[in-house]
Amino acid sequence: MNILKSLYCNQYYELKPKGKEASARTMGTRLLGICLSINFILLIVLLMNFIPDFADAFADSIKDVFGRKNGRALGKIVAVIPFLIFLPLVRYTLGTQKSYQSTINQFENQSKDSQRKISRRGLIFAIVSFASLFIATTLAMIFLA
Repeated sequence: MNILKSLYCNQYYELKPKGKEASARTMGTRLLGICLSINFILLIVLLMNFIPDFADAFADSIKDVFGRKNGRALGKIVAVIPFLIFLPLVRYTLGTQKSYQSTINQFENQSKDSQRKISRRGLIFAIVSFASLFIATTLAMIFLA
């Protein structure tokens, strides 16, 4: 089972004992959309750090599209765009009812130990996504300042 499907399994594994397994698909889709968006933003941040011409071109394109807005509003807009792109992609690929049900059926056929490991893998993917973006942006602020 791949890492993206394991995130769905993590949501199912965590919510089933609480009687909320029906919301696991929705929560998994949202969390996977967020994680993929974060990883995309991380890629942009890393490219900006290692390729100065990319950083200049990216900044210029942002200014061309949004003008001279304050940084906080611009940051929110730039962060929402990848999420609005990845959420439908996830929803209509891995998040379809058929695909989700297939994933959960595979997950349910695993032993309890395997289920725990698969769920943990999904959780680690989410945590690493959030932590790596935080670390990369912190390092970028330190080195670019």
